[in-house]
Amino acid sequence: MAQETLRTDILISIYPKHVANIVARQKNHEFRKYLIPITVERMWIYETAPISAIRYCAVIDPGRQPGELAEDDLDDINNRKFNDGETLKPGGSGSRYAYKISKLYRLGSDFTLEDLKKRGWIKGAPQKYNFALKEMVLELRPSLIQEF
Repeated sequence: MAQETLRTDILISIYPKHVANIVARQKNHEFRKYLIPITVERMWIYETAPISAIRYCAVIDPGRQPGELAEDDLDDINNRKFNDGETLKPGGSGSRYAYKISKLYRLGSDFTLEDLKKRGWIKGAPQKYNFALKEMVLELRPSLIQEF
């Protein structure tokens, strides 16, 4: 029987240097070339190698396109470039959507790729994004500690 997924939560891979900028509050948007479904409220951040673990969960706003970011959001890393359309590339590549990180939580303990696989929550690191399993969210949410 298939495990139940939540359409409100996704697992998404982000490079550790970008996660560090989010935690330091220097980066308040996550940029993607694809639209994440509007039902998604939280991103469980899988930090890529060498961390290879989920350590944070971000509450996000719906995706915005270039020109839609608020004026008071333009000073953080790459926000102005995104808003001015400078992140768009010929052929449709580049960042087309920005997701504002309105809250950030740290897990009480890290969940490594190996931990996640052993529990059957994922088969491998998220490539684009994966909808989170209800079982995972129910287990991890109580351990969240608000960063901002």
